[in-house]
Amino acid sequence: MRKRTLTNALVVMLLAMVAMPASSQVLHYDFLETTPMGSWQLREDTTTDHKGRQTVAATRTSLVGEEVRDGEKHYWIEMEMNTFKVKKGKRKPSGDTIIFKSLVAESAFKDDPANAVNNLRAFGKEMIMQSGDDNPIRLTGAGGMAQSMMQAMGTSISYTYDFVGDEDVTVPAGSFAARTIQGTGTAEMKVIFKKVSVTSNNTAWISDQVPFGMVKSEGESITNGKTSTHSSELLEYGESGAVTQITKTPEDLPAMPSMKDILKQ
Repeated sequence: MRKRTLTNALVVMLLAMVAMPASSQVLHYDFLETTPMGSWQLREDTTTDHKGRQTVAATRTSLVGEEVRDGEKHYWIEMEMNTFKVKKGKRKPSGDTIIFKSLVAESAFKDDPANAVNNLRAFGKEMIMQSGDDNPIRLTGAGGMAQSMMQAMGTSISYTYDFVGDEDVTVPAGSFAARTIQGTGTAEMKVIFKKVSVTSNNTAWISDQVPFGMVKSEGESITNGKTSTHSSELLEYGESGAVTQITKTPEDLPAMPSMKDILKQ
């Protein structure tokens, strides 16, 4: 059961990375300057599928530590996620709280922080995952594994962003001066012998006034002909006080499943 949970989480992480742009020459955002140690943001993401079913994810992202690995500074970024199904306007918790804590190389933020897909080895050199009250699990080489998974799935990505302009945007966390960017693109991959084709468009509002930059986003995705919409808004943020929510000693994963085994699950 634990092996399947970890595998599913890795696939979710991979798909989230695929949703990022492969290149972005229009966004110059200084992550290290705007996101001090201990800073955090709480964002709410809403997805409506092709049948009108709605899910909400509350994600708290925090910068909780730093250390030197292989002669380079790395940062620990932690994401705590709670998901809810929405029915008749009421929310019902769906699954346990999931916490991802990922060790990211400083070089990943130096040039283009949006360029995650082409630089996966810099993202998640080590990852710790905890589901509910289970003991946390440590996974090393997560970035390299994600890159290998993309290759094994035959992933093909084409995505670009264009700068639209500067504007003020208001969300529950307040009003901010933001840069507006619009992205369009496609992604294709094979998951469990099934071809998945995604066409998407997205508008994002990025601000230097908040940690992690993201203030708001909205867009549409067509997955194998089925359309879904998504939106995200910043609820709260702070520039200090964040600490890791993983307090138990992580267990090292005894042995990573092979790519063949992963794709069979």
